[in-house]
Amino acid sequence: MNERELARTAFWAMVKRDLLVQWRDKGEFVFRVAMLPFILILVYGFMLPAVGILPEEFPTHMFCGMIGMSMLITGIHGTAVPLSMDFHNLREIEDRLLAPVSTRTVAYSKMFVGVLESFIGGLIVLPISLLFMGSKISIQMPAASLPLLLLVLLLTAVTSAVLGLLVGTVVKPSQIAAMFPGFLMPVVFLGSIFYTWHQLAPLPVMQVITLLDPLTWINEAVRAVMTPQIESLPLALTVAGIIVWILAMEGVAMRRFDRMVYNH
Repeated sequence: MNERELARTAFWAMVKRDLLVQWRDKGEFVFRVAMLPFILILVYGFMLPAVGILPEEFPTHMFCGMIGMSMLITGIHGTAVPLSMDFHNLREIEDRLLAPVSTRTVAYSKMFVGVLESFIGGLIVLPISLLFMGSKISIQMPAASLPLLLLVLLLTAVTSAVLGLLVGTVVKPSQIAAMFPGFLMPVVFLGSIFYTWHQLAPLPVMQVITLLDPLTWINEAVRAVMTPQIESLPLALTVAGIIVWILAMEGVAMRRFDRMVYNH
């Protein structure tokens, strides 16, 4: 077996191991992934528009944001928490690092699982959205735009995994409880879920701040493809922005991962 085949075999063995662990906890996984979208959709997508507090077209704005949010949050959690636990509590990372392959193989296997979980998070939010907002969602995406949507969703999943790897090298297990209010909540509510970037024009400072949130670029890209009738940032610009975020975060995350490995 040559070096490339050995790395491929080790990679898939690590991925299968992580997926097996997640399958054993599938009930907890579905509950964790679905609860936040369920509450947000129930309140902002169904209740408030139904009583007239929010406009009827609001669910269309929100739908694209919920897809981006669910994918990003699921991928971050699916990568960051297991990585942090493996390094600090379970020490399982030691067995993987002893494999005769590059340590980067371990990092990429964690990220790959995060990518898969990210797509599952996006799928879970669909039936919830259709149940509570289906009649009020206006999707005007032509069939020819489907490849573009798949590209945006793939970039979203990769972004979530890369950001999860970065968070996993920063947050210790004892700090995980603080990760949601201290990190994920700002990412969620400043990520253009309930509004488009252009709607913040009266608040130019907030427009600049939201551009520092990768979720803004993701949600604007999803809107540009799925709801072209809504003004959003140009698709080419948002895709380029997502790629820049991926490359920047991957560079930092890999350096931190290597440092943790060599100091372990």
